[in-house]
Amino acid sequence: MKRSRNLRLVLMAATVPVVLAGCESEPTGQVLSSVEQCRNQETVSVEQCEQAYLAARAEHERIAPRFESRVECDQQFENCVAVEEGGQTVYHPPMGGFLMGYLIGSALSPRGYYPVGAASPLYRDYRGGYYKPNGDFAGNRIGNVSGNKGKVALPARAVTVSRSGFGSSASARGGFGSSRGTGG
Repeated sequence: MKRSRNLRLVLMAATVPVVLAGCESEPTGQVLSSVEQCRNQETVSVEQCEQAYLAARAEHERIAPRFESRVECDQQFENCVAVEEGGQTVYHPPMGGFLMGYLIGSALSPRGYYPVGAASPLYRDYRGGYYKPNGDFAGNRIGNVSGNKGKVALPARAVTVSRSGFGSSASARGGFGSSRGTGG
């Protein structure tokens, strides 16, 4: 009895590294600009892709970066939208795309598809790059991304950005603000 338990433990210990070796070490994902692109990509099923889009859309409503003025929002993004929140008007960028993050261990999925782990809305800045809600750069083109670019990490709440005064610098906690002067 004791011998068979030890043998099982040795076999289990030997299989864990083999299984982990097959997993991707870095987060992987795909940047898409619209739900229509779900039909053209071949990494996940169309249904998974559409569900990821809907999840990203819901997160966008909850955690999109907020600005106190349209001008401030349009300086970083374009075509910002006015939203009424708590009796005041704030502005947020439109969702410019979404990031589908893939689960580790995806080689075991049927038909070669990767299961979707999470989805995040993406925002296009004035230079054309895609940014996550926390301000991290996801990429400057549609397609697969890996490393931190493919990691889906959503902030707990919306980021509000404000700027005041001539020559002051812009900043946002954990978000899109940069430390650039506005004049002098």
